[in-house]
Amino acid sequence: MTKGRIIHGLGLCAGLLLALAGSAQAETHGDVVTSRQPYPLAEAKRSVVQGRQVGVAARSAERRRPSCRLPRASLSLARGERAIELRQLSINLRTCRATFERGVPPKWTEDSSSERPQSAGANRGEGGRATGVHSAAREYTFGGYSKAWYTDGRTGGGLTSVRSGADWNRSGGCIGTNSAWFRTWADTSTGWFEVSRRWSRVNTRCDYVISSTNAHFRDREFTGCSDGPVVDSHYSRVRFVGYPNGNMKGSRTSWNDPSCYPVLVAHLALYRRR
Repeated sequence: MTKGRIIHGLGLCAGLLLALAGSAQAETHGDVVTSRQPYPLAEAKRSVVQGRQVGVAARSAERRRPSCRLPRASLSLARGERAIELRQLSINLRTCRATFERGVPPKWTEDSSSERPQSAGANRGEGGRATGVHSAAREYTFGGYSKAWYTDGRTGGGLTSVRSGADWNRSGGCIGTNSAWFRTWADTSTGWFEVSRRWSRVNTRCDYVISSTNAHFRDREFTGCSDGPVVDSHYSRVRFVGYPNGNMKGSRTSWNDPSCYPVLVAHLALYRRR
């Protein structure tokens, strides 16, 4: 099976996802902006998320439109499920109600070769409870990663991305030898670059292994945003959690300043490597 499912991570999304029955038609009201998607998702389902306005007073003084902050997005995969993606289709900038689509992405999307190593960073930390000998990556039983990224809604091309992942073995019902890692990337050919990043991991516990990454990207001359040209993309806790039984969860919070809807399109995916 490759279905996957949305979870209400950390109690922040509870009660905020409202399922839509059947296919949803794109709205054409002046407050609603719609994003173009680069590829279809299999087994696709749509849902509505209620966000909140932020910075209303400050932005009103600057004659800017208020921004919408959406709740933390979360996904999960059980053993036997390959991948699941969650992406934003549209948002009403007045009510902060956004339509998302969840489904299985094409297998070719797991290939990162299109992300040239520009303004990129990566790290890996190994650990284990059962033994002090670290297994080679090919010897791990389970592995996966969370990926959060923004695409340009006009072209579908990727602009920035953050990956947090881990590989691990099971030992006596616990997480055994493991390797947690992260990767950040920006397409500097379009003007984006990484301002800062912070990575943390928890890989000495019995119940789970965690990799979590924060990152900040900037483009000083981004075109297409009415409040630009300087645009900042923030990723908060792009998190991957692996469990002894091979199940995994992924989550992220991200936002842009200015919001730059619908040019910057948010995506979250959870991939199984083994």
